[in-house]
Amino acid sequence: MDGNGMPAFQQALRSGLNKICCTIQQRVMEAVDDQLRENLSMRKGWVVERRNDPKTILSPFGEVRYARTLFQNKKTDEYAYLADRFVGYTSHQRLDTLLEADLLEEAVDKSYSKAGKSVEDQTGIRVSGQTVLNIVRKLQPEKIELKEEPKVKKAVRILYIEADEDHVPHREKGVSAFEQRLVYVHEGRVKVGKDRYELIGKKYFTFPPGTPSHVIWDTIWRYLDVTYDLEQTEYIFISGDGVSWIQAGAEYIEDARYVLDGFHLRRAIFRAAGADEEKRKKLSEAVFNGRWAEMNNLLSAFLKEAETESRKKTISDVQTYLNNQRRGIRARRKYGKLLVGCSAEGHVSHVLSARLSSRPMSWSYLGANQMAHLRVHRENGVKLSQFYLEQSGQKRKEYVSQHIPQNAMASISKAVGSSFETLGNIPSFSSGSKGWAPLLRRMSNAVFKF
Repeated sequence: MDGNGMPAFQQALRSGLNKICCTIQQRVMEAVDDQLRENLSMRKGWVVERRNDPKTILSPFGEVRYARTLFQNKKTDEYAYLADRFVGYTSHQRLDTLLEADLLEEAVDKSYSKAGKSVEDQTGIRVSGQTVLNIVRKLQPEKIELKEEPKVKKAVRILYIEADEDHVPHREKGVSAFEQRLVYVHEGRVKVGKDRYELIGKKYFTFPPGTPSHVIWDTIWRYLDVTYDLEQTEYIFISGDGVSWIQAGAEYIEDARYVLDGFHLRRAIFRAAGADEEKRKKLSEAVFNGRWAEMNNLLSAFLKEAETESRKKTISDVQTYLNNQRRGIRARRKYGKLLVGCSAEGHVSHVLSARLSSRPMSWSYLGANQMAHLRVHRENGVKLSQFYLEQSGQKRKEYVSQHIPQNAMASISKAVGSSFETLGNIPSFSSGSKGWAPLLRRMSNAVFKF
């Protein structure tokens, strides 16, 4: 192992296995092409126009180069590579679907450019950031609707809905940042460590800027109605920083109660009182006990003491904010024993900001919304690569069925599976009944089975 130990051996092994996989895929494609070229019954109406045209496809193992036949349809005068159509490759397709799925997973946590580069170490090929972006665009994650109708609705006494937004920088200079909204539903929390809690039954939703409040809360209501036996639910609490679209949830969802979250309430008090502990204590007592006149008197006194215009503006803004949040503060005092604490800021940071706003990058409205949906789907338990493969597989079936006779599918699959016997020429693949050829044949049958 030339002195570099096990890592060097593993690198060589990975490289060698990747080359073997590329060879196998090449032989599969050429075997399909052979069957279509040699059997007229599998391609009625098509005649051979030209042989051995090269094509390169980028796979998770590296570049796969193979030769295939160009056919002409005598009735329509159409030209096509039927082997490509058989496996679902379109005319200008450069990336294999599995590689696209892998890149999609990478893009959820990395910039498009870094996601494209991430496959280089394993495959020796590099994909551009624009190509990765095109994969996301093709998936259209913002339009994915997963039907979730449990057989039995949950009976839960208290439901919590928490909401906040991420401020995403716009890619056009001079255009202000925009809000990507996050809403999540849960059933409470359980302690999983010394200072750590985990939410029970959490479900995330995200919405782009400009989404009307009634659309947001109708979406949440429909989820609640499908998932829970709401006749058994005594309380529904909606928590957030008090902006109008969050408070609107209590108007759209029957019997829901809006509660101002503790983080924003404490921050407002701190902004007004500053570092003076005595001022903070007096203001906190007035606010938490709903003594509004006392609260306003204290804030007016703070305002008179302020020495700068910026300080005066801060106190004035806090006074307006606290007066506008009386309903949420009263609810917090009334239902305090039933609340579990709003962690919306942390969830926004983890689900949205980590990819959208915590790094020096900027976004379009569409790009941010699509990435937000990708991350929300993943948090909701969706295996994105598998979903992409299933969606692409359905499109492939539709595409193939339009171009390849159904009765030809089984014949080609069987023939291609048998062609793996030629791999027995490789010593490692020909160790008797336990050789690799039977396994590879089963793999082929699985790939081409419809």
